[in-house]
Amino acid sequence: MYEEESISMSGWDLQNGSITNYCPSEDYIWSLFNHVFSSSSAKANTYKFGLVKSILDNVFNGSVDGEGVFFTYTQIFARFAENYWNLVVRYNLRQMKPNKKSPFSKVEIILKEAAGNDPLSPHLEFSSLDAAKQAQIIRKVTSECKRYVIGALYSDFDGVIYSFDLKKDGLTLSTKVYEFMLRYKSELEKLNYYAWAQFLEKVNDDSVVVHLLDKLDIATPRRNNLSVYREILRREFEENTCFYCGRKLGNKVHVDHFIPWSFVKDDKLWNFVLACPTCNIKKNDRLPGSGFLERIQERNRTIKLSGDRIVRNDFICYTDDLLEKMWHYAKLSGLKEITDKSFSISSKF
Repeated sequence: MYEEESISMSGWDLQNGSITNYCPSEDYIWSLFNHVFSSSSAKANTYKFGLVKSILDNVFNGSVDGEGVFFTYTQIFARFAENYWNLVVRYNLRQMKPNKKSPFSKVEIILKEAAGNDPLSPHLEFSSLDAAKQAQIIRKVTSECKRYVIGALYSDFDGVIYSFDLKKDGLTLSTKVYEFMLRYKSELEKLNYYAWAQFLEKVNDDSVVVHLLDKLDIATPRRNNLSVYREILRREFEENTCFYCGRKLGNKVHVDHFIPWSFVKDDKLWNFVLACPTCNIKKNDRLPGSGFLERIQERNRTIKLSGDRIVRNDFICYTDDLLEKMWHYAKLSGLKEITDKSFSISSKF
């Protein structure tokens, strides 16, 4: 199928598509994102916003191939399912303009059926569900979204954003668009939330649209229990000193996101370090000095040699320059570098 023919079809009905422009200008990419966020992009539901968020949430989990950066459909729609579980089941936010067939989108129906009549469901994190139940939900959500949103978003982006084939395992994000999403990750998240919130305000009762932007932001929740990572780092790799100050760790050990969670929105072992409570609280939502990058990169080169299942899974898409890129783009997004002298690597090591 030629590109002109594929894009001229109804976007949602596309079965595959190639990248149409490998060197789009930054202004052109901005215009495409702004189109998707605007009312001129047709939306019967919020799937396009959800897909943009899922790609942004996964942006550091792709693998480079000959065309760009590859993401599996399962990667993308596992995050999509988790985000929508929180929005639909926990916050009761409708995601579709009601029509004659149903007041709910198919994804909402999938999630509501999975939640059932259990009064505890609205209080449960998606990650706390039984693994088999999570997998079943993800399979159903993936099937629905592959059919209706992959081609639709591709069409809205004039074929610039990614290439895809629904008969294969995933999509390949254009290198230029990938770099753009890294550079403007925080800005794109905010614009996406704002447009999504505007849509939700139109299809929901006033009683559930309070703090909409906050609800969208925490649709991807922080993991409260990071003990498995603490145990791996302490027991298997004998990390018994604070990564930042070098003091011996006591009983109170904090698991810290080296690049803050507010930017990464993901939990991977290669971004975790053990810290004393004082350093972790002092660092808060800031970046450690660039001098610490070499240390964590060296640490990760040792860790990824482990045969541990969690280590292997977390390091699948890790590359030696990934943290350096993340640090750079996190700083561009507005995160401040901590300047406290106690965080000067030369003063402690």
